[in-house]
Order: sequence, then C-alpha cells, then structure tokens
Amino acid sequence: MINPQIILFLFVLIIGLGLLFWIVVSSNRGSRLDREDFAKRWRRIEVLRGQGETAWQLAIIEADKLLDQALQANGYPGKTMGERLRDARSALADNDGVWQAHKLRNQIAHENDVRLNKISVDRALGKFKAALKSLGAL
Repeated sequence: MINPQIILFLFVLIIGLGLLFWIVVSSNRGSRLDREDFAKRWRRIEVLRGQGETAWQLAIIEADKLLDQALQANGYPGKTMGERLRDARSALADNDGVWQAHKLRNQIAHENDVRLNKISVDRALGKFKAALKSLGAL
C-alpha cells in the first residue's frame, strides 16, 4: 500500500508546479508594454485623424501597426498580425470590429484609390483604440 503522506506530497507538488507555470506564463504577457509610449503614439494618430482625408489613411495604418506591436508585447504568437489577432480573440472586446478595422488597413495598403469617409475612419480608429485598451496598452 502507498503511504498517504507520499500521495499528499505528490499532489501538493503537482499543484505547486502548475501554479508556478501559470505565474510564469501570465507574467510574460504585458511585461513589455510601455503605456506612456503607446499613449504618446495614439495621440499622434488622433492628430492625423483631425487633419482630414489626406491623413486618414496614415492614421489607420499607424493604428494597425500600434495594435500589432501591443499584440507582440503581450506575447501573442504568430508570423503575421492576422495570426496574432486570431490568438488574441478572447482578449479583445470586439474581435469582429478589430478584424474589420484591420481589413480596412489592408485595403489601404494593397488597393489603389481607396476612398475613406469620416464615419469609417472614426469606426476603425475606435475599434483599434478599444483593442489597445483591452490589451492594457492604453
């Protein structure tokens, strides 16, 4: 028969190792976020937003880039932003909205003559900002 003290010791050891693993994994997420830098860069995006149609495309591209950097800083894996967004879907309040904003960025980057309007720009930037808040960057 197995000694009950050995069983208890193994049980406590397994629980302790599991807890240690969880602490290490969760402490890596968000450890490289410089909230001041993210806030400063977001303010620049807001300035671009207010400069009218010619600056809107740049604002969308910069917001997308900022979100990707926040995903990476939070430890989300993937070779592309799309892969990181898929991994982070449970952390984002409006995953579908963020995907729509990212798709708008892709249109701007890959298609000629993309026409933006204030409503679509405001919506996309709002989704990027909410995602950055969800990730603790803002």
